[in-house]
Amino acid sequence: MTDYKTIHGKKIKFLTSDLTMSTATEGELFYSDTSKEFKVGVTVEAWAAGGNLTTARKNIAGSGTQTAGHAFGGNTGSVSDTSEEYNGSAWTEGDNLNTARRLLAGFGTQTAGIGAGGYTPGTNLMDITESYDGSSWTEVGDLANARYGLAGCGTSTAGLVFGGRGGSPVGQVAHSEEWNGSAWTEGNDLNTARREFAGAGTQTAGLGMAGYGSPNYLGVSEEYNGTSWTEGNDLSTGKNSLGGLGIQTAALAFAGSSPPGAEVATTEGYDGTSWSAKPNMATARDGGVGGAGTVALGLAFGGDVGSVSNATEEFTQTLTLKTVTDS
Repeated sequence: MTDYKTIHGKKIKFLTSDLTMSTATEGELFYSDTSKEFKVGVTVEAWAAGGNLTTARKNIAGSGTQTAGHAFGGNTGSVSDTSEEYNGSAWTEGDNLNTARRLLAGFGTQTAGIGAGGYTPGTNLMDITESYDGSSWTEVGDLANARYGLAGCGTSTAGLVFGGRGGSPVGQVAHSEEWNGSAWTEGNDLNTARREFAGAGTQTAGLGMAGYGSPNYLGVSEEYNGTSWTEGNDLSTGKNSLGGLGIQTAALAFAGSSPPGAEVATTEGYDGTSWSAKPNMATARDGGVGGAGTVALGLAFGGDVGSVSNATEEFTQTLTLKTVTDS
């Protein structure tokens, strides 16, 4: 006689009251005795319009979160020192950088942020680092390697910058430097030198995404463990001049320029192992898009849409409960 107890699948929970958005998990199926229905947790992801930047620009740096974001520097047609703060719905003018520049790295929070490196005509490669305390910028310790088009991640007391365009002769570089709150020290190099790419994560769990190198549209991602870089899986499409946000095990790479050189709205998500397609942005753009926040609550701003852009978009990832039907 067949023993059916040994061949049935996983048990479905029978609950007298519904799970909530905070207690359910993706793909979890249960029977709700309250509504007499089967329900399942489903993750919903989307970009939505946020408040426009006060000053449209590209090649912009960012830090903070979706509800406490910070945008600084960039290119309005000339290099910019403009600094703006986001409260979750609108941008307001903050204190300007001491040194106007574009293609700089940004990391930290709205009230404890760092801007490092960058480009300004005449000086070109810059080693200047500035620290923001929520009201004003202060120049602090210089980078060991002047450069622009570099990426960054981490906090105002434990930061990381990597890659960019610099060196002698000037070209793409692989240099990494670690920030301790007052000074930079040399870290191990990226495996692939590049510029105009995106960073995410922390000083001991960093992530570098895509960029301009050899070839011009890189799909390479690399992970930093606080000591060395290891190549991870590639993005599905190589791109440069993109934006990024999140942590090493939950990151987004969005917008940018892809072959044959047009701005794109595509977004890819990284789970620490592989990349997957996410919803497209409403506005395709490249030219160094600013990013801040997490995969659950992300923020993108600025860039180039044929002209400098002031568009802001917010990314959300939420778990909803769906009723299971036969359709």
